[in-house]
Amino acid sequence: MKKILTVILTLFTTSILAQTQAKVPRGSIGIGLHVACPQSELKDIDYDPGFGINFSYLTRGYPYKSKVNFQVGARMDFANMQSKSFDSIAIAQPADGPAIVGDANVKASNRMYGFFGLVRLNWGTQNDKFVPYVDLLAGHRNYNTYQNITLNEPEDNPDYDNSTLTDRVVYTNRFHYGAGIGIKYNLNSSISLDAGITYTFGETGAALPLDDITRSVGSDEIDYTNYGTVKTDMLLINAGIRINLFKRYTHKKSYTPSTTTTPTNTRYKDTTPTKTSDPAIPNKNTPKETTPKKKIPIKIKPNGPTKDKDDRS
Repeated sequence: MKKILTVILTLFTTSILAQTQAKVPRGSIGIGLHVACPQSELKDIDYDPGFGINFSYLTRGYPYKSKVNFQVGARMDFANMQSKSFDSIAIAQPADGPAIVGDANVKASNRMYGFFGLVRLNWGTQNDKFVPYVDLLAGHRNYNTYQNITLNEPEDNPDYDNSTLTDRVVYTNRFHYGAGIGIKYNLNSSISLDAGITYTFGETGAALPLDDITRSVGSDEIDYTNYGTVKTDMLLINAGIRINLFKRYTHKKSYTPSTTTTPTNTRYKDTTPTKTSDPAIPNKNTPKETTPKKKIPIKIKPNGPTKDKDDRS
């Protein structure tokens, strides 16, 4: 009977504790997809659109529970801006190494990355189904044209890398600022759907559309010199989800039932002796580890692409 009463009291106490827990918002994290659409002079040179992913963090709204409130946080976005391939490119033969068998394919690609400080002004609280908002952003955005050379006969060239990446063939990192508008739909207190658009104005920098990347006539070189120096404005069309974070508070003033304890003293106590192990004896027959041989990167014949030293000049 005493055991049954103990179980009932324990369940009753747990129920009281669950009912006295309170959730206080701590902020939210967001993840979404977007379409990246070049604007202004970047659009005029036919820079390629792309598709990407974005992440963000926002604090809870201030003032707390006010219909009109603001949040601060940060946002990152990434996008692949398409690619272009060139087949049957001759590879430069090394002066002091085994001959390279076969040729290679070259893939030129554009990608974009941005990081911003973010302030969001909301017209609504978490208790409203629809909450419109306005974003203000400031940070930087970069545009990167890179190249990847892939051997067509990798099994016949064990001493060489199967692929060699040349990053930042044409690269621009510029200050951006802008704004966005959107609407949030609260599914429940924890999850909401988010949709909107973001426009950022960018300083002038180098950008190379894929159509302007060409193979030199009568040569295997890929020409990356036809980049333009333009304003780097960008429009993003966003859709995603937002997950709210909470801090839980519990009212600790509650009855805790006592439990029956067993005696701690015994007249005679049999203790199991501690098991010891023999010291490790090195095995003289253990083979020595060998460092793998570093493979040789591959290059386009005769020189390959060259980087612009400073796209501001």
